[in-house]
Amino acid sequence: MAKLFLSLVFITVNYLEVDAQLAAVYSSATRSKECANWSRWGKCIWPDKDDKLNYLQQLTPVCQQHWFYTFIKRYETALTNFYNYMHFVLKSDKPCGLCSYKQSCGYGGDKKCNVSPFTIPGGRPVIPFYVAERVCSAKDLDGHSQVDSCEVDYNLLLENGGECKLWPSNRVDLSSVEPAFREHINGLEWYSCAVQTKKFRKGVGARAKYRTEKVCRCCCFPFKPNPVTFKCEHPEGSPVAPGLEYIKQELQDGGYFP
Repeated sequence: MAKLFLSLVFITVNYLEVDAQLAAVYSSATRSKECANWSRWGKCIWPDKDDKLNYLQQLTPVCQQHWFYTFIKRYETALTNFYNYMHFVLKSDKPCGLCSYKQSCGYGGDKKCNVSPFTIPGGRPVIPFYVAERVCSAKDLDGHSQVDSCEVDYNLLLENGGECKLWPSNRVDLSSVEPAFREHINGLEWYSCAVQTKKFRKGVGARAKYRTEKVCRCCCFPFKPNPVTFKCEHPEGSPVAPGLEYIKQELQDGGYFP
């Protein structure tokens, strides 16, 4: 999910005539030596149904002051609307689908990593952002693995015009985003879903009754749900998610890493 926000910012800086590709956003999500220091890794960000903190509020105080996140604060309303939507459609309470990431922010150095490139005399390329991301492992999540795909409400996603169509959704208010960007944001393919039919039994013996229920099982890009096990897998040839090396064992234990 965090990649949706990075993509939104990419669209913005691209509009400012920055020559870059979306892949550069992913490949630059590491701790560059160009920065003098990096903040500690923050918590794993997730639409928590208990504390209901939005995306920016879950960042460490240090990262909240970084130029990148102060820049996207202008889109806070849209980001909050997106998180509220995920609260609404998710059946999973814990992180899942390899969608939860943690962040670290760069400071200092010759590039003045924490300072906005728009305020530096002589300028500086907007990309890299000097923000590192890493997909959260079971170690980060107190032993909970997010390799299981997310369970998402099947009927609610039908409202979006298709079976297990998670995005775009009219439930997410993007009115605070410039009209020129909305079409691009709505076209982002940041997830992959499959349909699962679950069977439930009530009672025993001859009096037992059965019912079925469809749910959507979703993983975040670049991962996809296995249509049999509904574990997230990393298809061969797919882009490498930041921090993939830290969850290889989790994927291998389930047999989902080529």
